Amino acid sequence: MLGYVRHERRGFPIEAIIGLAPILLNPLGILLVTALLTPLTFEEVSNPSFGVVKEGIVASDFLGNTPLLAAAWTYLSLSFALGSVPSRKDLSSLPVLLLIFGSGILVVGFAWVGPDGALMATLNDLFTLVARLYALPAAVAAVAAVLVGLWERTIRY
Repeated sequence: MLGYVRHERRGFPIEAIIGLAPILLNPLGILLVTALLTPLTFEEVSNPSFGVVKEGIVASDFLGNTPLLAAAWTYLSLSFALGSVPSRKDLSSLPVLLLIFGSGILVVGFAWVGPDGALMATLNDLFTLVARLYALPAAVAAVAAVLVGLWERTIRY
């Protein structure tokens, strides 16, 4: 065993918040670092498309003109992406929290939907926003996972 971290027992709400921190905060860190260190605006980063990222990062020669800034952005983005993987301890409270959160949404959805479906439209808008915000962090995490897998395979052989 190389090392360990001692965990203090906390109540369920605090444990759930701590467990969600990597999942919520690290992707937001990727968005913030990308908006601050690259030529892309926060609006472009929060609603990414392949063309915008290609034009803003590759075609603008951001990587070639500012190699130190590009290296810092790459390092921070990959660090945030790899840090967004929750630990086993973090995941232990996640299913219960998701069950409570999902049940709350269903109860509110069934009890408070008017004839115009305003609540469901609002929830749909919220989930669309979350999907857009997590598109870039998910892509960075996928690229990081592939690179780590290839690197590990190269080292092993």
